[in-house]
Amino acid sequence: MNSKNFTLATIISLLALLGGRCASAQTPEWSKASSDAIAASQRGEYALAQILYKQAIEIQQETLGADSPDVAVSLNNLAVFYQDQSMYPQAEQAYRQSLAILEKDPSQTASIAHELINLAALYHDAGQDDKAAPLYKRSLGILEKLGKDEASSEAVALIGLANSYHSRNQDETAAPLYVKALTIWKEQGNQDTLEAADALFQLGEIFRASSKNADAETMYAGALKIWVNNGRAESTEAVTTEAILGNIYRAEGKYAEGEPLLEHSLKVTEQKLGPNDLQVATSLNNLALLYYCESKYDAAEPLYKRALEIREKNLGADDSSVRQTMRYYASLLRQEGHKEEARKLEVQATGLGLDKF
Repeated sequence: MNSKNFTLATIISLLALLGGRCASAQTPEWSKASSDAIAASQRGEYALAQILYKQAIEIQQETLGADSPDVAVSLNNLAVFYQDQSMYPQAEQAYRQSLAILEKDPSQTASIAHELINLAALYHDAGQDDKAAPLYKRSLGILEKLGKDEASSEAVALIGLANSYHSRNQDETAAPLYVKALTIWKEQGNQDTLEAADALFQLGEIFRASSKNADAETMYAGALKIWVNNGRAESTEAVTTEAILGNIYRAEGKYAEGEPLLEHSLKVTEQKLGPNDLQVATSLNNLALLYYCESKYDAAEPLYKRALEIREKNLGADDSSVRQTMRYYASLLRQEGHKEEARKLEVQATGLGLDKF
């Protein structure tokens, strides 16, 4: 689950780029073109929106000159539009045009840093993290000199840089950047935002990959708490975190903590995806294993049975995950004393017929 810091970075960039300057530049023609462009985009009329965004730029160029920072704002808006449509080459061109204008004006130092963040986020969004990282670093060099007034933007750049390293499995470099961003947000009283939750989740992923389950547990629990408190208990991020955290608790023998998480994860997954989805089978398997560890065999059996049925239906009897489920289910049946039924499943799991035994 890779975060899209592009959204937050863009909001910050637009606010900073506007900086009170656009009020004077908002001629009726420019305002109408900009408003109509936004409305067209929201209606899904993307071709019309593109034309209107370009009209707004042309109006400002004619009114204020091609190198006005206000033109950079409109170019930024066009770039955001392109990025939303996954039109990455067009977005890159618009961001670079905006950046080129800003770099001509010494008073636009902060805005330059913000536009560097946006361009870097575009590259990350497009899977080009080798291009994103240097831009994030350059923006951080600027923002750190500007001090506390730009701390929020610094946190965004840190998260973006951390994500670019994390995407390339450079987790030892990514982890302290996530921590530094979280520290900034905590100092600002913004430690309970959705952006902070995503950073905590990414840190949890890094710690879990390094088998540091105690640290991972803390990160996942923190992220989950934020999502729940923000009314996102049934979001994909929260449900995924519940499943991971529930499995960690099960591995640590904390069954009472893990059970409600895995039960809720299963419930929401089934509601969203339907009863026969493979992800539902995974959720069933996770909860069944926890019940098995608790010696709640009666509760585990129907879950294993359903998981097996779903996987067989979707994958076929020869799939490795189907055979693994058979082995788990067979182990449970033996615990319950159903030895003959267990033996049949064990034979099926080997892929050999009963006549071979």
